[in-house]
Amino acid sequence: MSRKFNALLGLGALAFASSAFAQCPSSPVPPWSSQSVLGGTVAIVAGGYDGTSCRMASTITGNIGGASAFVRDNTPASEPRYRAQFLINLDTLTGQNTIQSVKVFGASTDAPFGGQSEVVRLTVVGNVAGTAKTLGVFTVCEGQPSNLCSASAPLTAGTNRIEIDWQKGPTGSLRVWVNNTNEGAPTATLNGNSNSWGGVDFATLGLAAGSAAFRAAQLNRAVGFDEFDSRRQTFIGN
Repeated sequence: MSRKFNALLGLGALAFASSAFAQCPSSPVPPWSSQSVLGGTVAIVAGGYDGTSCRMASTITGNIGGASAFVRDNTPASEPRYRAQFLINLDTLTGQNTIQSVKVFGASTDAPFGGQSEVVRLTVVGNVAGTAKTLGVFTVCEGQPSNLCSASAPLTAGTNRIEIDWQKGPTGSLRVWVNNTNEGAPTATLNGNSNSWGGVDFATLGLAAGSAAFRAAQLNRAVGFDEFDSRRQTFIGN
């Protein structure tokens, strides 16, 4: 999974078993900075999604409030621009419907504003029939309800590739690409004033903040993550 070993990126490329490495780590930490497993587990398992040898499996195992199963990267340092990409496979979450939501990624600042510390938040929710899934996209926008702007994008069955580009400022933006490697045509773009927030100080990947309905219906179903990469400037795209 991913590529944290490439110092040229300036941030983190958290990769387990990329082509440059013969062995997978025995656990997510290291290369990740830490993990949170309250009523959940994160583990490195065989079989990656992009020619890698392994991936991270994130599983909620307890129907308790605050259940979490995610890893954290402390590589960023008040980054005014933050790009990240990862692969995710949600096929195990069968029957996920509109009240079964869960967070899969967050980019946060140590200098929050207006009650919001996550400058980027990505969630997954199902449709009414439980037959399709949607990526929820949220970013900070001063003056909007709850100081947030939001959008959504459809996800496909199988493995999805997700990339973000967040830029802080009075005319800040968040661009998102879902199964899309055309830098000039993002899947979704949100614009708003994010100047009152600090830059990105850490990122999380995995399952967290699951709704009560999600916890009740999706216990012990592992979601797979692979090829996490983060950068300051350049488009990742693959």
